[in-house]
Amino acid sequence: MKSKPKPEKKQAPKKPAPKEPAEKKAQRQAKPPQPVERTEEELVDLTSRVYKLVVERGRDGVLQSEIWKELGLTSRDGSRLAIRLERRGLIGRVKVLEEGRWTYKLTPLRFPTDMASIEKAPCVVCQFEQKCSTEGEISPYVCPLLGPWVIGEAKAPQIQVAAPEAIPGR
Repeated sequence: MKSKPKPEKKQAPKKPAPKEPAEKKAQRQAKPPQPVERTEEELVDLTSRVYKLVVERGRDGVLQSEIWKELGLTSRDGSRLAIRLERRGLIGRVKVLEEGRWTYKLTPLRFPTDMASIEKAPCVVCQFEQKCSTEGEISPYVCPLLGPWVIGEAKAPQIQVAAPEAIPGR
């Protein structure tokens, strides 16, 4: 017995798939960014940059998310850097509700020392510096040069930003 050849099936023409917008296609194909392992040197540099930005914003503080956007960091990296600065006692972190989302406000707790102020201290060029002591005839308590300098420094603006090399942790 011979078998009959089977008739070929006619395939219906395929309908073209609806075109996907280029943006959606790119989003679908894009892989989520992988966490970047940073060296200790990079962390120190980023920590200094975060601290400097917080100090520049002054006592009113700055939202944590603004700092991350400005430095191009992930929120994970940014949070770690802020926690690092908080543990060192350099900044304060306060949880706040901003535009319906929880974030942290970062405020400086300590400001870097302004070296120009120290350079102007009268003790640096005082001719009696070698004889000066708390119990001596020449003393910081009765110095006619030191008192006016201290008062002048107290009246000077408190928010002063130091150069990056003067920031702690650098």
